Amino acid sequence: MRSLLRTLPLLAILATGTVACQNPFDAAMEANTIEAFEQFLAENPNSPFKTQAEIRLEELYLDKARADKTLTAYDTYLEKYPKGKLRETAVNERRQFLFDWADQEDTAEAWQKFLDEYPTGDRKLKVEARTRLNMAQNRDIVTVGAVSIEQINLAENPDGPLDGWGIFADVTVGGDKEVESLMMQVSYLGSDGQVLDSRQWPVVAPHTPDRSPIEEEFKVPMKPGETRTFEWTTGDTPAGWAKKVTVKPVDIKFKGQEAVKEE
Repeated sequence: MRSLLRTLPLLAILATGTVACQNPFDAAMEANTIEAFEQFLAENPNSPFKTQAEIRLEELYLDKARADKTLTAYDTYLEKYPKGKLRETAVNERRQFLFDWADQEDTAEAWQKFLDEYPTGDRKLKVEARTRLNMAQNRDIVTVGAVSIEQINLAENPDGPLDGWGIFADVTVGGDKEVESLMMQVSYLGSDGQVLDSRQWPVVAPHTPDRSPIEEEFKVPMKPGETRTFEWTTGDTPAGWAKKVTVKPVDIKFKGQEAVKEE
């Protein structure tokens, strides 16, 4: 018994010494947090693991921006790493994040903010943002009525199977100019209200979104005060669709107006 009592304190000391002597880099890796790696670098400026710690710390700052989903978090990374290895990735992600935010807000102010912050860069996003800005500035003249969703036969066979879906809404244009093109966006919603997928189709337009020929009835401009029924039919809907949609105008062009293009 006396021998055992003498051994126990020694084991405790050895155990304590093992913890105390743990490699600081290993401890930072185990914690895997911004705070842990910043502390490691501050306390071990000459460590052979310094480069590895700096790389991981940069990754963690970008991971935080992605998790926080805020411009502030992305800006924190970009300010801290003006020449970072992940900077180009962060810039592209921030641009897309701001575009998605503007899409959700869908106001003239939001689209203008995107264009002000990214006057150059991704051409596709820039043209889309300018198109949506034009729509936001003219949204007051477009009225979308109640949306109805029906199961239909895609071949328009009254005796055929209901193998598709039809989405319909009356759309009225106001103002004092004829509308040559008005594109609507159908967004499919899940049970939580989140957008699962989106598609665009015109109420009036000289061609389809992919610039294919279109029926002559679509090409006739809408006069001020005129109402037409928007129709979107499809047999392809996203998994998890809750049979709910939103329908909103995303692109408008008046007769005689030049199409939006990159400046």
